Amino acid sequence: MAARAGTDVLITGAPGSGLSKVAEVVHLCSNRSKGPFEKRSAAGLDRVALGEFWRGCAAGTVFLDEICQLPKDSQLALVDLLEEGGSRLIAGTVRDLAREVESGAFSAELFYRLEVMQIHIPALGERPEDIPVLFRHYVAQAAEQAGLEPPEITEEVISGLIARDWPGNTRSLMSAAMRFALGLGESEDMGEGLGLTERLAQVERSLLVEALKRTGGQASAAAQALKLPRKTFYDKLAKYGIRAEDYR
Repeated sequence: MAARAGTDVLITGAPGSGLSKVAEVVHLCSNRSKGPFEKRSAAGLDRVALGEFWRGCAAGTVFLDEICQLPKDSQLALVDLLEEGGSRLIAGTVRDLAREVESGAFSAELFYRLEVMQIHIPALGERPEDIPVLFRHYVAQAAEQAGLEPPEITEEVISGLIARDWPGNTRSLMSAAMRFALGLGESEDMGEGLGLTERLAQVERSLLVEALKRTGGQASAAAQALKLPRKTFYDKLAKYGIRAEDYR
């Protein structure tokens, strides 16, 4: 929706959640996809440099990371540039811009323009179903860049990944995938360093997966095999990002 709308966009999320990558996807899916996509940190960006950067990206998309760190006079200049048009703005921040406005640190006028279209990226721990997909993608990407065959990713590895907290979000997951692809030890045992709670979660996920494998992905049969109520079984599938259809 954000890509098709064509309006300026505000992307928020925790540090390391991949705001710039989301911004690039929005650009590539928009009617400006043939134009340039330029990204830059907003920290310390003065009015003159901002104007040159903006006009140098005509018919394309400008991504300003940490928009809250844009100097106050540059914030006002950016409002004028948005009125001028030419480029599309996608802004990213890990802070609460509404609070920044309340404190007087951020321009209310600029905020009101950006809040029309917002995208929030949940922390990786809040979307465990994405972890296996992202990890496999990053491993394949790292292996290709290194000229290596991608290593096998077992269910035990996936269980260990999902059991982690990932405070660094996708940035940390990408680093783990790179180490795994290169065989650099730490990622060979994704369960290493986990506490009792995390290890129990790892075992629980493995049991769910094994039940689905034995029943050919039939969730009802797998729930019966584990002596779990169907609702509890489905809740656990959602918790660990497991899709029954992947085992049919």
